[in-house]
Amino acid sequence: MLEVAVKAHMGDFPIEAEFTAKAGVTALIGPSGAGKSSLLRLIAGLNRPDRGKITFEKTIWADATTKRFVPPHKRRIGMVFQTGLLLNHLSVMDNIKLGARGERVRGDQLVRTGCNTLLEKPVATLSGGEQQKVMLARALAGKPQLLLLDEPLSALDPESRDNMLELLGALLPTLEIPAVYVTHAFEEASRLATQFVRMEKGSVTATGSAVQVLANTGPKHQEKAVSSVIAGVVSSLEAGGIATVQVGQQSVEMSSAGLNTGEKVHLRLWARDLILAESKPYGISARNALVGRIASMSALPNGQILVKVSVEGAEIDVLVMSRTAREMGLTEAKPIFIVFKSASIEAANS
Repeated sequence: MLEVAVKAHMGDFPIEAEFTAKAGVTALIGPSGAGKSSLLRLIAGLNRPDRGKITFEKTIWADATTKRFVPPHKRRIGMVFQTGLLLNHLSVMDNIKLGARGERVRGDQLVRTGCNTLLEKPVATLSGGEQQKVMLARALAGKPQLLLLDEPLSALDPESRDNMLELLGALLPTLEIPAVYVTHAFEEASRLATQFVRMEKGSVTATGSAVQVLANTGPKHQEKAVSSVIAGVVSSLEAGGIATVQVGQQSVEMSSAGLNTGEKVHLRLWARDLILAESKPYGISARNALVGRIASMSALPNGQILVKVSVEGAEIDVLVMSRTAREMGLTEAKPIFIVFKSASIEAANS
């Protein structure tokens, strides 16, 4: 576990942060200029804190009081930056080996990062997305105990960004190490992270779940970041590109692209796409309606209510305005339908 409790100055810009990051992805979010990348430099050992300390797995990496400081090359950290900092005169494999710290570059890691098909290409001809794949492989080659990613998708075109996001979503949860992912994009963070840290004007202002971290922001920000994942099995593929997915005793319809009958899938539902109904609606374009019971309701400072609905053993988060909740008489244990379009369902990683 990474533990950070520091104060520092980057020139005239003050940084104050206190948070922990466990195994899994912790998203460090906030607007541009909030100090996210500066905080990452402190964690990496590229700058020293003025006060406080940084600890990893009970080993002190930096302590301003005792002056203890572990240099970057001894922290066993993998880093991925905004752009691919690759050496054009070296091959793709030799660029990856720069991060190996004497370790053998694993073939399965090349496959999982998508680099196995890039080995023969000149580095100078790599696209932005391909460069980031090589950077990721290089960061992982030395078997890091901590991974730091500084807005790795910000310079990519939309298609490359989506492809890289899918790759990261499949890879990062399998690493079983803490990964701190810097971004200003709430939706991007929510696709990858389970823990969130929000920064504003150099200071950490909130930590916790997506809802907790965005509690004081507007509804639009909430809806961009809050999502839920449910599990199911593809029961049939139908004409017109439609798949039926069995979710417990219920079913939903979604695009059949890339799916096979009998395949286990995980589906992401975004709060912005969900509607609550007291009865199953008919004669509307939204074809999916899952019935469940309200497990809990939490009031948020921005006037919304976070409604957690228990559906087939999973919990789905829905955001409604407090007035809507009152008018519908929403209470815990009340049966409720969650309504959404087939097109709003996304494949997710388990």
